[in-house]
Amino acid sequence: MKENPSSIFDNAINLAIEAKNTLKQIPGIAVLDHPYMDPLRVTVGVHDLGVSGYEADDFIYMDQRVVSELSGSRFITLPFSPGTCREHVNRLILAFKNLSSSSSSSSFIKFNSMNGRVGVDLEPWSDIKMKLTPREAFFAKKKKVDIKDATGKICGELICPYPPGFPIITLGEVISQRVVDILQQSIVDGAKIIGSCDPLLSSMLIYDV
Repeated sequence: MKENPSSIFDNAINLAIEAKNTLKQIPGIAVLDHPYMDPLRVTVGVHDLGVSGYEADDFIYMDQRVVSELSGSRFITLPFSPGTCREHVNRLILAFKNLSSSSSSSSFIKFNSMNGRVGVDLEPWSDIKMKLTPREAFFAKKKKVDIKDATGKICGELICPYPPGFPIITLGEVISQRVVDILQQSIVDGAKIIGSCDPLLSSMLIYDV
């Protein structure tokens, strides 16, 4: 980088642009593209294939040993670096072509109404209600309740689907049905639940009023 400060990333950026343009041509694949995005990150949407980003992530690794940087319920983000070469891009493209082809076959596990995929509202929301500060909730007496009885109660734990590892709900917040739906769908999609006393999320910890 010291010897070539102005050009060290040029090849990686060009390969990333080429990968984006090729991925856009694959049926069912969407590519997030914007002039102000990090040119060394390629984010691929797989929602139209009927699979989650978690399962797609597993597929491209098993198929071509492609390792992503981040996956979510609908996307995968892949990093490009000065060490990225043509062979890496070829394997990346082939992995997504195989994913696209496989997702339309009966042998590929698809997420639909028969195996638990439901329409979950993932739009941003502004109706978050805090009843206790996180500190108050942390030291308050808590109890475990069945997940179906958690709606409307005050959450006693910080829960994150991983990846990406962002909290969906935190201590002191009122548990909404929307939050419960998103957490349960995250498990169906293949995410791990961290922070919860019950990783399978059949129950939740609430403030014992």
